[in-house]
Amino acid sequence: MNPDAIPCKTELARELLRQRNALPRSQRLFLIMIDGRQPLRHFAQAAAQLGIGASALNNLVSDGLLQWGANQPAPGQKAAAPLPAEPEPPTASPQRAPAPMPSLAAAKMYAMDLAALMLPGQDGAIRQASRAVIGPGELRIWLGETARLIAEQAGPQRAALFLEKVGAMLPDDARLS
Repeated sequence: MNPDAIPCKTELARELLRQRNALPRSQRLFLIMIDGRQPLRHFAQAAAQLGIGASALNNLVSDGLLQWGANQPAPGQKAAAPLPAEPEPPTASPQRAPAPMPSLAAAKMYAMDLAALMLPGQDGAIRQASRAVIGPGELRIWLGETARLIAEQAGPQRAALFLEKVGAMLPDDARLS
């Protein structure tokens, strides 16, 4: 495996993640971590804890859930020589369907899944505390406490990543800043 390859979620993976129960828990938690910016080596420890080895990684790729970043060789392959750039003909930009509005419940569930991944085996208190989250104010407090625990156990970079990823899922009335 090339530890410098950058894994990226596909649209199919994003759709299945939104469906909550469409993937096995280990695959779901692994895919949640993938951000399209970090190399494979960044996820090695978490992947091992989840039982995601080379064959499971290859299955994610062959199932269309994971792809390798642009200009990145797949694990075990040499980087291809770059092709000369050709100017692309101007095209009309396609109309995209509006993104669904994020919900407080979806953000909370996403945060719990991510926290469970970042604090393996230590997420019981976080799950218990999440039961008190019924509005945006409680969610902000709970996210702050969860980030503090992640910083203590996994480091401040992981806590910042947690807040960044969850922040992108929050509805406007629950934004962290």
